[in-house]
Amino acid sequence: MKNKKHSLIWKMESSEWSHTSYLIGTMHVKDAKAFVRMEDMMHCIRSCDIFATEFNLEEADASITAEGMDLPEDMTLETMLGEKKFSKIRKIIAKAFGLDIMFFKGSIPLLVSNLLVEKVLSDDMQSSLDQTLWAYAKGEDRIMMGIETFQEQMDILGMIPMDYQLKQLKEIAKHTQRFRQQILHTAQLFEEENIQQLYKSTKKSIGPIRKLMLYDRNVKMADRVEKIASEQSLCFAVGAGHLWGKKGLIKLLKTKGFILKPVPMNQN
Repeated sequence: MKNKKHSLIWKMESSEWSHTSYLIGTMHVKDAKAFVRMEDMMHCIRSCDIFATEFNLEEADASITAEGMDLPEDMTLETMLGEKKFSKIRKIIAKAFGLDIMFFKGSIPLLVSNLLVEKVLSDDMQSSLDQTLWAYAKGEDRIMMGIETFQEQMDILGMIPMDYQLKQLKEIAKHTQRFRQQILHTAQLFEEENIQQLYKSTKKSIGPIRKLMLYDRNVKMADRVEKIASEQSLCFAVGAGHLWGKKGLIKLLKTKGFILKPVPMNQN
């Protein structure tokens, strides 16, 4: 029997106002498994005045993105790893994932790692879940916004230590099958709406940067969600790893006085 708290969608209410808001967990992928609650998510969007993602998807600046994803001019993955190590990792990744990292040797290691996640998962849909929800909400004439700014997202990206990023890439190359299994397991947990295990998996996978990537961002997002949802009904779609835990959005929003309840399949 499915755990009642296994849900990607949470209803947010307050005794101080009559409108209802929703918190939605997403995955930033095109795999069909991520679209398991699409109909319910669209219902939530239609029920609210505002739709928000982690940042405004239309404000993403291509030049800032390129700058954030590129290594300094005097640095490449090849120089960081060493010619011999780079060549070895290049061969392993090409064989295991069908990606030639030579084309990305001027990019930060994190970009390559993210591309490998996409290689493991299916490319079923035209766009990722959050992009699909954004397009739907815009078509429904919702008020569109980001809870964080795009620049804030890029600033956080710039704080992830290069040594950590490089270590992660080496680990993927060293344990390609384990990496594949971890990503597929994450997608399965999402399909099962097991946000508790998703949180634990996310927390474990990002290890030393969990404060930067999860805890600090959750506090900031909860503060902003509180302000917005106190004035108008809000449907907020955020990576599912942010929902659970003592420092997760559900817990933080409850401490702010919101009543949060899981929404079962087809029951909004």
